[in-house]
Amino acid sequence: MKEFLTFLTCFIGLCPADDAAKQQELQAQQEALNAHIREQILAARYNPPTPAGHYLAARFAQRQHDWKSASRYVDAILKQMPEDLDMQKRAMVLAMGAGEYEQAMTIAKEVYAVEANNPLAALFSATYAFKQQDYEAASKIVQGLPDSGFSHFMTPLLHSWAQASVGVFDIEQLGNNAIHVYHSILIADLLEQEEAMQKLLHNALQSQDMTTLDLERIGDLYAHVGLLEDARDIYEKIFELEPDNTSVEAKLETIENGGINEPFFTSVSSAREGLARTMFDMGRLLYSDYNDESAKIFAQMALYLSDDMPDIHLLLGSIAARNGQADIAIAQFNEIGPQDRHYFEARQQAAEILEAQGRTESALAELKALVETHGDLNALLQIGDVHRRAEDFAQAIEIYNRAERKIKAENGGALPRDYWHLYYVRGMSYEQNDQWAQAEKDLLQALEYQPEHPFVLNYLGYSWADQGVNLDRSLDMIRRAVALRPQDGYITDSLGWVLYRLGRYEEAIPHLERAVELLPDDPIVNDHLGDAYWVVGRKREARFQWTRAKNYGDDEEMLAIIADKMINGVIVKPLETNVANDLGQPVKEVLE
Repeated sequence: MKEFLTFLTCFIGLCPADDAAKQQELQAQQEALNAHIREQILAARYNPPTPAGHYLAARFAQRQHDWKSASRYVDAILKQMPEDLDMQKRAMVLAMGAGEYEQAMTIAKEVYAVEANNPLAALFSATYAFKQQDYEAASKIVQGLPDSGFSHFMTPLLHSWAQASVGVFDIEQLGNNAIHVYHSILIADLLEQEEAMQKLLHNALQSQDMTTLDLERIGDLYAHVGLLEDARDIYEKIFELEPDNTSVEAKLETIENGGINEPFFTSVSSAREGLARTMFDMGRLLYSDYNDESAKIFAQMALYLSDDMPDIHLLLGSIAARNGQADIAIAQFNEIGPQDRHYFEARQQAAEILEAQGRTESALAELKALVETHGDLNALLQIGDVHRRAEDFAQAIEIYNRAERKIKAENGGALPRDYWHLYYVRGMSYEQNDQWAQAEKDLLQALEYQPEHPFVLNYLGYSWADQGVNLDRSLDMIRRAVALRPQDGYITDSLGWVLYRLGRYEEAIPHLERAVELLPDDPIVNDHLGDAYWVVGRKREARFQWTRAKNYGDDEEMLAIIADKMINGVIVKPLETNVANDLGQPVKEVLE
Protein backbone atom coordinates (compact mmCIF):
# COMPACT_ATOMS: atom_id res chain seq x y z
CA MET A 1 0.00 0.00 0.00
CA LYS A 2 2.74 2.48 1.01
CA GLU A 3 4.64 1.71 -2.22
CA PHE A 4 1.58 2.60 -4.26
CA LEU A 5 0.91 5.83 -2.35
CA THR A 6 4.54 6.89 -2.88
CA PHE A 7 4.26 6.02 -6.58
CA LEU A 8 1.02 7.95 -6.98
CA THR A 9 2.28 11.01 -5.10
CA CYS A 10 5.43 11.11 -7.24
CA PHE A 11 3.46 10.45 -10.40
CA ILE A 12 1.34 13.57 -9.94
CA GLY A 13 4.45 15.65 -9.39
CA LEU A 14 4.50 15.92 -5.60
CA CYS A 15 7.16 13.33 -4.74
CA PRO A 16 8.62 13.73 -1.23
CA ALA A 17 12.34 14.27 -0.73
CA ASP A 18 14.50 11.44 0.64
CA ASP A 19 15.50 13.30 3.79
CA ALA A 20 14.78 16.44 5.73
CA ALA A 21 17.74 18.41 4.36
CA LYS A 22 16.87 17.60 0.79
CA GLN A 23 13.22 18.40 1.50
CA GLN A 24 14.21 21.86 2.75
CA GLU A 25 16.39 22.43 -0.29
CA LEU A 26 13.63 21.38 -2.67
CA GLN A 27 11.11 23.52 -0.80
CA ALA A 28 13.37 26.57 -1.10
CA GLN A 29 13.83 25.91 -4.81
CA GLN A 30 10.09 25.45 -5.26
CA GLU A 31 9.31 28.69 -3.43
CA ALA A 32 11.77 30.57 -5.61
CA LEU A 33 10.31 28.94 -8.72
CA ASN A 34 6.76 29.76 -7.60
CA ALA A 35 7.69 33.40 -7.08
CA HIS A 36 9.24 33.55 -10.56
CA ILE A 37 6.25 31.82 -12.14
CA ARG A 38 3.86 34.16 -10.38
CA GLU A 39 5.70 37.15 -11.84
CA GLN A 40 5.67 35.59 -15.28
CA ILE A 41 1.95 34.82 -15.12
CA LEU A 42 0.92 38.19 -13.75
CA ALA A 43 3.07 40.12 -16.22
CA ALA A 44 2.32 37.73 -19.10
CA ARG A 45 5.98 37.91 -20.09
CA TYR A 46 6.13 34.62 -21.93
CA ASN A 47 4.59 35.65 -25.21
CA PRO A 48 3.90 33.88 -27.46
CA PRO A 49 3.06 30.97 -25.08
CA THR A 50 5.60 28.14 -25.17
CA PRO A 51 5.43 24.55 -23.87
CA ALA A 52 7.95 25.51 -21.17
CA GLY A 53 5.81 28.44 -20.07
CA HIS A 54 2.67 26.34 -19.98
CA TYR A 55 4.52 23.64 -18.01
CA LEU A 56 5.70 26.14 -15.38
CA ALA A 57 2.21 27.61 -15.15
CA ALA A 58 0.73 24.10 -14.77
CA ARG A 59 3.16 23.25 -11.98
CA PHE A 60 2.34 26.47 -10.19
CA ALA A 61 -1.43 25.97 -10.54
CA GLN A 62 -1.13 22.40 -9.25
CA ARG A 63 0.85 23.58 -6.23
CA GLN A 64 -1.98 26.01 -5.52
CA HIS A 65 -4.43 23.06 -5.75
CA ASP A 66 -6.03 24.61 -8.85
CA TRP A 67 -6.16 21.46 -10.91
CA LYS A 68 -8.59 22.81 -13.49
CA SER A 69 -6.11 25.51 -14.51
CA ALA A 70 -3.23 23.03 -14.35
CA SER A 71 -5.17 20.69 -16.62
CA ARG A 72 -5.78 23.48 -19.15
CA TYR A 73 -2.09 24.39 -19.26
CA VAL A 74 -1.07 20.76 -19.84
CA ASP A 75 -3.72 20.45 -22.57
CA ALA A 76 -2.11 23.42 -24.27
CA ILE A 77 1.24 21.59 -24.20
CA LEU A 78 -0.32 18.47 -25.71
CA LYS A 79 -1.71 20.50 -28.61
CA GLN A 80 1.87 21.38 -29.49
CA MET A 81 3.42 18.04 -28.40
CA PRO A 82 0.64 15.43 -28.85
CA GLU A 83 2.98 12.41 -28.77
CA ASP A 84 4.66 13.27 -25.46
CA LEU A 85 3.76 10.26 -23.28
CA ASP A 86 4.85 11.85 -20.00
CA MET A 87 2.62 14.85 -20.68
CA GLN A 88 -0.27 12.52 -21.55
CA LYS A 89 0.12 10.79 -18.19
CA ARG A 90 0.16 14.09 -16.34
CA ALA A 91 -2.85 15.33 -18.32
CA MET A 92 -4.75 12.13 -17.51
CA VAL A 93 -4.25 12.54 -13.76
CA LEU A 94 -4.95 16.28 -13.69
CA ALA A 95 -8.13 15.87 -15.72
CA MET A 96 -9.43 13.22 -13.30
CA GLY A 97 -8.56 15.34 -10.28
CA ALA A 98 -10.34 18.28 -11.88
CA GLY A 99 -13.47 16.19 -12.48
CA GLU A 100 -13.07 16.26 -16.27
CA TYR A 101 -13.92 12.58 -16.57
CA GLU A 102 -14.34 12.07 -20.29
CA GLN A 103 -11.08 13.81 -21.03
CA ALA A 104 -9.29 11.75 -18.37
CA MET A 105 -10.69 8.49 -19.73
CA THR A 106 -9.89 9.37 -23.35
CA ILE A 107 -6.26 10.06 -22.48
CA ALA A 108 -6.12 6.96 -20.26
CA LYS A 109 -7.13 4.76 -23.22
CA GLU A 110 -4.36 6.29 -25.32
CA VAL A 111 -1.76 5.78 -22.58
CA TYR A 112 -2.99 2.23 -21.89
CA ALA A 113 -2.74 1.34 -25.58
CA VAL A 114 0.94 2.32 -25.57
CA GLU A 115 1.86 1.30 -22.01
CA ALA A 116 -0.48 -1.43 -20.76
CA ASN A 117 1.58 -1.89 -17.57
CA ASN A 118 0.93 1.69 -16.42
CA PRO A 119 -1.05 1.22 -13.18
CA LEU A 120 -3.04 4.45 -13.31
CA ALA A 121 -3.90 4.14 -16.99
CA ALA A 122 -5.08 0.58 -16.30
CA LEU A 123 -7.05 1.68 -13.24
CA PHE A 124 -8.77 4.47 -15.16
CA SER A 125 -9.50 2.13 -18.09
CA ALA A 126 -10.97 -0.53 -15.79
CA THR A 127 -13.08 2.14 -14.10
CA TYR A 128 -14.36 3.27 -17.50
CA ALA A 129 -15.28 -0.33 -18.36
CA PHE A 130 -17.21 -0.64 -15.07
CA LYS A 131 -19.03 2.60 -15.83
CA GLN A 132 -20.07 1.18 -19.22
CA GLN A 133 -21.00 -2.12 -17.52
CA ASP A 134 -18.52 -3.86 -19.80
CA TYR A 135 -17.44 -6.23 -17.06
CA GLU A 136 -15.63 -8.61 -19.40
CA ALA A 137 -13.33 -5.80 -20.52
CA ALA A 138 -12.90 -4.67 -16.92
CA SER A 139 -11.94 -8.18 -15.83
CA LYS A 140 -9.40 -8.47 -18.66
CA ILE A 141 -7.76 -5.17 -17.68
CA VAL A 142 -7.64 -6.19 -14.03
CA GLN A 143 -5.98 -9.49 -14.86
CA GLY A 144 -3.26 -7.63 -16.75
CA LEU A 145 -2.39 -5.22 -13.98
CA PRO A 146 1.34 -5.26 -13.13
CA ASP A 147 2.61 -6.97 -10.01
CA SER A 148 3.55 -3.86 -8.04
CA GLY A 149 2.76 -2.25 -4.71
CA PHE A 150 -0.41 -0.99 -6.31
CA SER A 151 -1.66 -4.45 -7.27
CA HIS A 152 -1.29 -5.86 -3.76
CA PHE A 153 -4.03 -3.59 -2.50
CA MET A 154 -6.25 -2.49 -5.39
CA THR A 155 -6.18 -5.43 -7.79
CA PRO A 156 -7.94 -7.88 -5.42
CA LEU A 157 -10.74 -5.36 -4.92
CA LEU A 158 -11.11 -4.77 -8.65
CA HIS A 159 -11.02 -8.52 -9.33
CA SER A 160 -13.65 -9.40 -6.72
CA TRP A 161 -16.04 -6.68 -7.84
CA ALA A 162 -15.52 -7.66 -11.50
CA GLN A 163 -16.41 -11.25 -10.61
CA ALA A 164 -19.41 -10.08 -8.60
CA SER A 165 -20.64 -8.21 -11.68
CA VAL A 166 -21.28 -11.55 -13.37
CA GLY A 167 -22.69 -13.22 -10.26
CA VAL A 168 -19.50 -14.98 -9.12
CA PHE A 169 -18.66 -14.85 -5.40
CA ASP A 170 -14.85 -14.78 -5.40
CA ILE A 171 -13.13 -13.02 -2.50
CA GLU A 172 -10.14 -15.33 -2.11
CA GLN A 173 -7.66 -12.63 -3.11
CA LEU A 174 -8.96 -10.14 -0.55
CA GLY A 175 -6.87 -9.80 2.58
CA ASN A 176 -7.58 -9.21 6.27
CA ASN A 177 -7.22 -5.42 6.31
CA ALA A 178 -10.27 -3.33 7.19
CA ILE A 179 -11.13 -2.18 3.65
CA HIS A 180 -10.75 -5.64 2.08
CA VAL A 181 -12.83 -7.23 4.84
CA TYR A 182 -15.58 -4.62 4.51
CA HIS A 183 -15.82 -5.08 0.74
CA SER A 184 -15.87 -8.87 1.13
CA ILE A 185 -19.01 -8.41 3.22
CA LEU A 186 -20.52 -5.97 0.72
CA ILE A 187 -20.01 -8.49 -2.08
CA ALA A 188 -21.54 -11.28 0.02
CA ASP A 189 -24.53 -9.03 0.73
CA LEU A 190 -24.95 -8.13 -2.96
CA LEU A 191 -24.86 -11.80 -4.00
CA GLU A 192 -27.09 -12.87 -1.05
CA GLN A 193 -24.43 -15.16 0.40
CA GLU A 194 -25.95 -15.06 3.90
CA GLU A 195 -23.88 -17.84 5.48
CA ALA A 196 -20.62 -16.40 4.12
CA MET A 197 -21.67 -12.94 5.21
CA GLN A 198 -22.20 -13.92 8.85
CA LYS A 199 -18.87 -15.73 8.92
CA LEU A 200 -17.15 -12.70 7.43
CA LEU A 201 -18.82 -10.43 9.98
CA HIS A 202 -17.47 -12.56 12.81
CA ASN A 203 -13.97 -12.62 11.31
CA ALA A 204 -14.04 -8.88 10.61
CA LEU A 205 -13.64 -8.09 14.29
CA GLN A 206 -10.30 -9.92 14.26
CA SER A 207 -8.78 -7.47 11.77
CA GLN A 208 -5.80 -5.65 13.24
CA ASP A 209 -6.21 -2.24 11.59
CA MET A 210 -9.82 -1.46 12.52
CA THR A 211 -10.52 2.17 13.30
CA THR A 212 -13.63 3.20 15.23
CA LEU A 213 -15.20 4.21 11.90
CA ASP A 214 -14.47 0.73 10.53
CA LEU A 215 -15.99 -0.82 13.65
CA GLU A 216 -19.07 1.35 13.29
CA ARG A 217 -19.52 0.17 9.70
CA ILE A 218 -19.27 -3.44 10.85
CA GLY A 219 -21.82 -2.69 13.56
CA ASP A 220 -24.13 -1.25 10.90
CA LEU A 221 -23.81 -4.49 8.94
CA TYR A 222 -24.69 -6.57 12.01
CA ALA A 223 -27.81 -4.42 12.45
CA HIS A 224 -28.54 -4.82 8.73
CA VAL A 225 -28.76 -8.61 9.04
CA GLY A 226 -30.82 -8.38 12.23
CA LEU A 227 -28.10 -9.20 14.79
CA LEU A 228 -28.95 -6.22 16.97
CA GLU A 229 -27.33 -7.53 20.15
CA ASP A 230 -24.00 -7.94 18.34
CA ALA A 231 -24.40 -4.49 16.81
CA ARG A 232 -25.07 -3.00 20.23
CA ASP A 233 -21.94 -4.65 21.68
CA ILE A 234 -19.84 -3.07 18.93
CA TYR A 235 -21.42 0.35 19.36
CA GLU A 236 -20.90 0.20 23.13
CA LYS A 237 -17.23 -0.63 22.60
CA ILE A 238 -16.88 2.39 20.30
CA PHE A 239 -18.73 4.63 22.75
CA GLU A 240 -16.30 3.66 25.52
CA LEU A 241 -13.45 4.85 23.31
CA GLU A 242 -15.29 7.91 21.97
CA PRO A 243 -17.88 9.15 24.48
CA ASP A 244 -18.54 12.19 22.26
CA ASN A 245 -19.50 10.06 19.24
CA THR A 246 -23.05 11.27 18.63
CA SER A 247 -23.61 8.96 15.66
CA VAL A 248 -22.95 5.84 17.72
CA GLU A 249 -24.92 7.20 20.67
CA ALA A 250 -27.96 7.73 18.41
CA LYS A 251 -27.70 4.15 17.12
CA LEU A 252 -27.47 2.77 20.64
CA GLU A 253 -30.52 4.78 21.63
CA THR A 254 -32.44 3.50 18.60
CA ILE A 255 -31.66 -0.11 19.48
CA GLU A 256 -32.58 0.44 23.14
CA ASN A 257 -35.91 1.90 22.04
CA GLY A 258 -36.82 -1.34 20.36
CA GLY A 259 -35.90 -1.23 16.71
CA ILE A 260 -34.67 0.51 13.62
CA ASN A 261 -37.05 2.61 11.57
CA GLU A 262 -34.37 3.90 9.19
CA PRO A 263 -31.57 1.47 8.29
CA PHE A 264 -28.05 2.21 9.47
CA PHE A 265 -26.72 0.62 6.27
CA THR A 266 -27.75 0.74 2.61
CA SER A 267 -26.93 -2.30 0.49
CA VAL A 268 -24.87 -2.01 -2.67
CA SER A 269 -27.16 -2.40 -5.66
CA SER A 270 -24.55 -3.25 -8.32
CA ALA A 271 -20.88 -4.06 -8.85
CA ARG A 272 -20.40 -0.57 -10.26
CA GLU A 273 -21.67 0.97 -7.04
CA GLY A 274 -19.44 -1.43 -5.12
CA LEU A 275 -16.41 -0.20 -7.02
CA ALA A 276 -17.51 3.38 -6.38
CA ARG A 277 -17.45 2.61 -2.65
CA THR A 278 -14.00 1.09 -3.10
CA MET A 279 -12.71 4.30 -4.67
CA PHE A 280 -14.39 6.36 -1.95
CA ASP A 281 -12.81 4.26 0.79
CA MET A 282 -9.40 4.74 -0.82
CA GLY A 283 -10.00 8.49 -0.98
CA ARG A 284 -11.13 8.57 2.65
CA LEU A 285 -8.03 6.62 3.72
CA LEU A 286 -5.71 8.95 1.79
CA TYR A 287 -7.47 12.04 3.16
CA SER A 288 -7.03 10.81 6.73
CA ASP A 289 -3.31 10.47 5.92
CA TYR A 290 -3.25 14.09 4.59
CA ASN A 291 -2.49 12.85 1.07
CA ASP A 292 -5.08 15.21 -0.40
CA GLU A 293 -3.96 15.13 -4.04
CA SER A 294 -4.28 11.35 -4.26
CA ALA A 295 -7.48 11.42 -2.20
CA LYS A 296 -9.00 13.82 -4.74
CA ILE A 297 -8.25 11.43 -7.62
CA PHE A 298 -9.98 8.49 -5.94
CA ALA A 299 -12.91 10.60 -4.79
CA GLN A 300 -13.43 11.85 -8.35
CA MET A 301 -13.32 8.27 -9.66
CA ALA A 302 -15.97 7.35 -7.08
CA LEU A 303 -18.13 10.26 -8.24
CA TYR A 304 -17.61 9.24 -11.88
CA LEU A 305 -18.98 5.79 -11.07
CA SER A 306 -21.85 6.93 -8.85
CA ASP A 307 -23.42 10.37 -8.50
CA ASP A 308 -25.73 9.10 -5.75
CA MET A 309 -23.23 9.00 -2.85
CA PRO A 310 -23.38 12.20 -0.77
CA ASP A 311 -20.34 10.96 1.20
CA ILE A 312 -18.23 11.70 -1.90
CA HIS A 313 -19.31 15.33 -2.03
CA LEU A 314 -18.55 15.66 1.68
CA LEU A 315 -15.06 14.24 1.11
CA LEU A 316 -14.36 16.43 -1.93
CA GLY A 317 -15.65 19.47 -0.04
CA SER A 318 -13.42 18.67 2.92
CA ILE A 319 -10.38 18.27 0.65
CA ALA A 320 -11.11 21.61 -1.02
CA ALA A 321 -11.67 23.35 2.32
CA ARG A 322 -8.39 22.05 3.73
CA ASN A 323 -6.57 23.46 0.72
CA GLY A 324 -8.11 26.91 0.76
CA GLN A 325 -10.59 26.41 -2.10
CA ALA A 326 -13.58 27.86 -0.31
CA ASP A 327 -15.93 28.27 -3.28
CA ILE A 328 -15.30 24.73 -4.51
CA ALA A 329 -15.82 23.35 -1.00
CA ILE A 330 -19.14 25.16 -0.58
CA ALA A 331 -20.27 24.01 -4.03
CA GLN A 332 -19.58 20.40 -3.04
CA PHE A 333 -21.40 20.79 0.28
CA ASN A 334 -24.36 22.30 -1.59
CA GLU A 335 -24.72 19.00 -3.47
CA ILE A 336 -25.84 17.30 -0.25
CA GLY A 337 -29.61 17.56 0.19
CA PRO A 338 -31.73 17.82 3.37
CA GLN A 339 -32.76 14.17 3.12
CA ASP A 340 -29.18 12.96 3.59
CA ARG A 341 -27.64 12.19 6.99
CA HIS A 342 -24.63 14.36 6.11
CA TYR A 343 -26.76 17.43 5.42
CA PHE A 344 -26.27 19.15 8.78
CA GLU A 345 -22.54 18.43 8.81
CA ALA A 346 -22.18 19.84 5.29
CA ARG A 347 -24.10 23.01 6.08
CA GLN A 348 -22.14 23.56 9.27
CA GLN A 349 -18.86 23.12 7.41
CA ALA A 350 -20.05 25.61 4.79
CA ALA A 351 -20.78 28.08 7.61
CA GLU A 352 -17.27 27.55 9.00
CA ILE A 353 -15.78 28.39 5.60
CA LEU A 354 -17.92 31.50 5.26
CA GLU A 355 -16.84 32.63 8.72
CA ALA A 356 -13.17 32.01 7.88
CA GLN A 357 -13.61 34.20 4.78
CA GLY A 358 -14.91 37.03 6.95
CA ARG A 359 -18.45 36.55 5.67
CA THR A 360 -19.84 36.37 9.20
CA GLU A 361 -23.38 37.43 8.33
CA SER A 362 -23.62 34.77 5.62
CA ALA A 363 -22.32 32.15 8.05
CA LEU A 364 -24.87 33.17 10.66
CA ALA A 365 -27.68 33.13 8.06
CA GLU A 366 -26.68 29.58 7.09
CA LEU A 367 -26.77 28.42 10.69
CA LYS A 368 -29.95 30.29 11.62
CA ALA A 369 -31.73 28.57 8.73
CA LEU A 370 -30.76 25.18 10.21
CA VAL A 371 -32.08 26.23 13.61
CA GLU A 372 -35.33 27.68 12.29
CA THR A 373 -36.19 24.91 9.80
CA HIS A 374 -34.76 21.86 11.58
CA GLY A 375 -34.25 22.90 15.21
CA ASP A 376 -30.59 21.87 14.89
CA LEU A 377 -28.96 22.25 18.32
CA ASN A 378 -25.41 21.94 16.99
CA ALA A 379 -26.09 24.82 14.59
CA LEU A 380 -27.39 26.90 17.52
CA LEU A 381 -24.20 26.21 19.47
CA GLN A 382 -22.15 27.09 16.38
CA ILE A 383 -23.95 30.45 16.19
CA GLY A 384 -22.72 31.10 19.71
CA ASP A 385 -19.20 30.11 18.65
CA VAL A 386 -19.32 32.54 15.71
CA HIS A 387 -20.27 35.41 18.04
CA ARG A 388 -17.59 34.36 20.52
CA ARG A 389 -14.86 34.31 17.88
CA ALA A 390 -16.09 37.72 16.70
CA GLU A 391 -15.60 38.86 20.34
CA ASP A 392 -19.29 39.64 20.73
CA PHE A 393 -19.26 37.83 24.06
CA ALA A 394 -22.60 39.16 25.37
CA GLN A 395 -24.40 37.83 22.28
CA ALA A 396 -22.50 34.53 22.51
CA ILE A 397 -23.61 34.12 26.13
CA GLU A 398 -27.22 34.82 25.17
CA ILE A 399 -27.10 32.13 22.46
CA TYR A 400 -25.40 29.60 24.78
CA ASN A 401 -28.08 30.27 27.42
CA ARG A 402 -30.77 29.65 24.82
CA ALA A 403 -29.08 26.39 23.80
CA GLU A 404 -28.81 25.28 27.44
CA ARG A 405 -32.52 25.87 28.01
CA LYS A 406 -33.43 23.93 24.88
CA ILE A 407 -31.12 21.01 25.68
CA LYS A 408 -32.34 20.71 29.26
CA ALA A 409 -35.97 20.96 28.16
CA GLU A 410 -35.42 17.97 25.86
CA ASN A 411 -33.55 15.95 28.50
CA GLY A 412 -35.60 16.20 31.64
CA GLY A 413 -33.81 19.24 33.01
CA ALA A 414 -30.31 17.76 32.74
CA LEU A 415 -27.45 18.58 30.40
CA PRO A 416 -26.25 15.31 28.78
CA ARG A 417 -22.55 14.55 28.72
CA ASP A 418 -22.49 15.12 24.95
CA TYR A 419 -23.00 18.82 25.55
CA TRP A 420 -20.37 19.34 28.26
CA HIS A 421 -18.48 21.76 25.99
CA LEU A 422 -21.36 24.24 26.35
CA TYR A 423 -20.06 25.01 29.85
CA TYR A 424 -16.52 25.39 28.52
CA VAL A 425 -17.31 27.84 25.70
CA ARG A 426 -19.78 29.80 27.78
CA GLY A 427 -17.25 29.93 30.61
CA MET A 428 -14.68 31.40 28.24
CA SER A 429 -17.24 33.94 27.04
CA TYR A 430 -18.13 34.98 30.60
CA GLU A 431 -14.43 35.36 31.43
CA GLN A 432 -13.83 37.54 28.38
CA ASN A 433 -16.94 39.56 29.26
CA ASP A 434 -15.54 40.30 32.76
CA GLN A 435 -18.12 38.11 34.49
CA TRP A 436 -15.69 35.95 36.42
CA ALA A 437 -18.09 34.44 38.97
CA GLN A 438 -20.26 32.95 36.19
CA ALA A 439 -17.15 31.97 34.20
CA GLU A 440 -15.65 30.09 37.14
CA LYS A 441 -18.92 28.28 37.78
CA ASP A 442 -19.17 27.11 34.15
CA LEU A 443 -15.52 26.07 33.93
CA LEU A 444 -15.86 24.02 37.11
CA GLN A 445 -18.97 22.38 35.64
CA ALA A 446 -17.00 21.54 32.49
CA LEU A 447 -14.26 20.09 34.68
CA GLU A 448 -16.77 17.82 36.41
CA TYR A 449 -17.71 16.36 33.01
CA GLN A 450 -14.14 16.23 31.70
CA PRO A 451 -11.68 16.13 34.64
CA GLU A 452 -8.71 15.33 32.38
CA HIS A 453 -9.48 17.60 29.44
CA PRO A 454 -6.28 19.60 28.79
CA PHE A 455 -8.02 22.74 27.51
CA VAL A 456 -10.38 22.96 30.48
CA LEU A 457 -7.54 22.31 32.91
CA ASN A 458 -5.41 24.94 31.22
CA TYR A 459 -8.07 27.64 30.87
CA LEU A 460 -9.25 27.46 34.47
CA GLY A 461 -5.73 27.01 35.83
CA TYR A 462 -4.36 29.94 33.82
CA SER A 463 -7.30 32.16 34.79
CA TRP A 464 -6.73 31.47 38.48
CA ALA A 465 -2.99 32.05 38.12
CA ASP A 466 -3.49 35.31 36.26
CA GLN A 467 -5.67 36.52 39.14
CA GLY A 468 -3.21 35.26 41.74
CA VAL A 469 -5.61 32.80 43.36
CA ASN A 470 -5.52 29.03 43.87
CA LEU A 471 -1.94 29.00 42.60
CA ASP A 472 -0.92 25.58 43.89
CA ARG A 473 -4.05 24.05 42.39
CA SER A 474 -3.45 25.96 39.16
CA LEU A 475 0.05 24.54 38.98
CA ASP A 476 -1.17 20.98 39.44
CA MET A 477 -3.90 21.38 36.84
CA ILE A 478 -1.61 22.89 34.23
CA ARG A 479 1.09 20.26 34.82
CA ARG A 480 -1.57 17.66 34.01
CA ALA A 481 -2.56 19.63 30.89
CA VAL A 482 1.06 19.81 29.71
CA ALA A 483 1.47 16.07 30.23
CA LEU A 484 -1.60 15.52 28.06
CA ARG A 485 -0.50 17.98 25.33
CA PRO A 486 3.28 18.47 25.52
CA GLN A 487 3.46 20.13 22.07
CA ASP A 488 0.88 22.82 22.85
CA GLY A 489 2.68 26.14 23.21
CA TYR A 490 -0.17 27.91 25.00
CA ILE A 491 -0.44 25.26 27.68
CA THR A 492 3.34 25.20 28.10
CA ASP A 493 3.28 28.99 28.48
CA SER A 494 0.59 28.64 31.14
CA LEU A 495 2.83 26.33 33.17
CA GLY A 496 5.73 28.80 32.99
CA TRP A 497 3.45 31.70 33.89
CA VAL A 498 2.03 29.98 36.96
CA LEU A 499 5.57 29.27 38.16
CA TYR A 500 6.42 32.91 37.50
CA ARG A 501 3.42 34.09 39.53
CA LEU A 502 4.57 31.81 42.33
CA GLY A 503 7.95 33.57 42.32
CA ARG A 504 9.76 30.48 41.00
CA TYR A 505 11.40 32.44 38.18
CA GLU A 506 14.37 30.21 37.35
CA GLU A 507 12.06 27.19 37.24
CA ALA A 508 9.63 29.10 35.01
CA ILE A 509 12.16 30.12 32.35
CA PRO A 510 12.69 26.71 30.63
CA HIS A 511 8.93 26.30 30.19
CA LEU A 512 8.53 29.84 28.85
CA GLU A 513 11.46 29.31 26.48
CA ARG A 514 9.87 26.09 25.26
CA ALA A 515 6.60 27.96 24.70
CA VAL A 516 8.41 30.52 22.55
CA GLU A 517 9.94 27.68 20.53
CA LEU A 518 6.46 26.29 19.91
CA LEU A 519 4.85 29.72 19.30
CA PRO A 520 7.64 32.05 18.14
CA ASP A 521 5.25 34.70 16.75
CA ASP A 522 2.88 34.99 19.70
CA PRO A 523 3.19 38.38 21.45
CA ILE A 524 1.90 37.26 24.87
CA VAL A 525 4.23 34.26 25.02
CA ASN A 526 7.24 36.43 24.13
CA ASP A 527 6.13 39.05 26.66
CA HIS A 528 5.96 36.46 29.44
CA LEU A 529 9.47 35.23 28.70
CA GLY A 530 10.71 38.82 28.70
CA ASP A 531 9.24 39.39 32.16
CA ALA A 532 10.91 36.24 33.51
CA TYR A 533 14.28 37.17 32.00
CA TRP A 534 14.08 40.65 33.57
CA VAL A 535 13.44 39.50 37.13
CA VAL A 536 16.44 37.12 37.06
CA GLY A 537 18.73 39.87 35.78
CA ARG A 538 18.89 38.88 32.08
CA LYS A 539 17.84 42.37 31.03
CA ARG A 540 19.24 42.43 27.48
CA GLU A 541 17.40 39.20 26.67
CA ALA A 542 14.28 40.59 28.33
CA ARG A 543 14.28 43.66 26.10
CA PHE A 544 14.82 41.43 23.08
CA GLN A 545 11.72 39.37 23.95
CA TRP A 546 9.66 42.47 24.62
CA THR A 547 10.74 43.87 21.25
CA ARG A 548 9.54 40.64 19.60
CA ALA A 549 6.26 40.88 21.51
CA LYS A 550 5.83 44.48 20.35
CA ASN A 551 6.58 43.55 16.74
CA TYR A 552 4.03 40.74 16.73
CA GLY A 553 1.35 42.48 18.80
CA ASP A 554 -1.48 44.77 17.74
CA ASP A 555 -3.29 45.42 21.05
CA GLU A 556 -2.77 49.06 21.93
CA GLU A 557 -3.03 48.55 25.68
CA MET A 558 -0.48 45.73 25.60
CA LEU A 559 1.88 47.75 23.39
CA ALA A 560 1.75 50.64 25.87
CA ILE A 561 2.63 48.32 28.76
CA ILE A 562 5.54 46.85 26.80
CA ALA A 563 6.80 50.33 25.93
CA ASP A 564 6.86 51.20 29.63
CA LYS A 565 8.68 47.95 30.49
CA MET A 566 11.32 48.69 27.84
CA ILE A 567 12.17 51.82 29.86
CA ASN A 568 11.42 50.89 33.45
CA GLY A 569 11.47 47.09 33.49
CA VAL A 570 9.16 45.13 35.77
CA ILE A 571 8.82 45.10 39.53
CA VAL A 572 7.22 41.98 40.97
CA LYS A 573 6.15 40.83 44.38
CA PRO A 574 5.76 37.06 44.58
CA LEU A 575 2.21 36.14 45.44
CA GLU A 576 1.39 34.01 48.44
CA THR A 577 0.47 30.42 47.64
CA ASN A 578 -2.67 28.67 48.84
CA VAL A 579 -4.69 31.85 48.52
CA ALA A 580 -8.05 31.21 50.17
CA ASN A 581 -11.09 31.13 47.96
CA ASP A 582 -14.68 31.68 48.92
CA LEU A 583 -16.16 28.85 46.88
CA GLY A 584 -16.12 26.36 49.70
CA GLN A 585 -15.82 22.58 49.80
CA PRO A 586 -17.40 21.74 46.39
CA VAL A 587 -14.47 23.39 44.59
CA LYS A 588 -11.99 21.48 46.71
CA GLU A 589 -13.70 18.21 45.84
CA VAL A 590 -13.72 18.95 42.13
CA LEU A 591 -10.08 19.92 42.00
CA GLU A 592 -8.67 17.33 44.31
